[in-house]
Amino acid sequence: MLTAARQLLDGWETFRGQPMPVRAAALAALSTDQPLADVMRWSLARRDRALFDFRAQVFGDRVEAVTFCPACAEQLEMHLALAQIAPTEGATARSAFRTLRIGGTRIRCRLPNSEDLLAVASLTDIAEAREQLITRCVPSDDADLREQAAALLAHQADDVQLDLTCPACGHAWQTPFDIAAFVWRELDDWAERTLHEIHVIASNYGWSESEILELSARRRQTYVEMI
Repeated sequence: MLTAARQLLDGWETFRGQPMPVRAAALAALSTDQPLADVMRWSLARRDRALFDFRAQVFGDRVEAVTFCPACAEQLEMHLALAQIAPTEGATARSAFRTLRIGGTRIRCRLPNSEDLLAVASLTDIAEAREQLITRCVPSDDADLREQAAALLAHQADDVQLDLTCPACGHAWQTPFDIAAFVWRELDDWAERTLHEIHVIASNYGWSESEILELSARRRQTYVEMI
């Protein structure tokens, strides 16, 4: 792994109990060596681009996943190259702020960031959460203007959507690909496996955690298999 195993374990342990917006920003901060407070204010597209790069560096570019057809419930296996679906560098390099012209009005807005998602993370009412996000990103007291601006911002948000077709019934649909949740689940699985390897090797050889983490992943696995 290009990111040291110790760094990954420390990050996983530190942020595993935090809300997803913080966990996602923490991984992006780790992969870019930027302060977490700064990454929390990045647009979600910029944050997610960093997460795509992080995933490719740590776990590889190829993704295998399973989903189900919403029409017939057939199970579909997906094999993806992250480079094909990641937000473009040009899109994520742009400022999060946008100056929109709606009718005869110009309004300066910004794309949502991790701080915005954290602010509404505890809300269970989707409509209320959406309204609060709009209020945070669109500085206007005009409800119609806010709605129109929110629609334009959503169009520019660079959300990753997968185009899928069921081979069984032919149904076609789009589904969002949440890189933040996907990568964190993989990190969770990796951390549990790594801690198990450390436990097994330390119990049999008496080596310290630091000594074991200095081994490559393949060598740790080989020791566990030998034990």
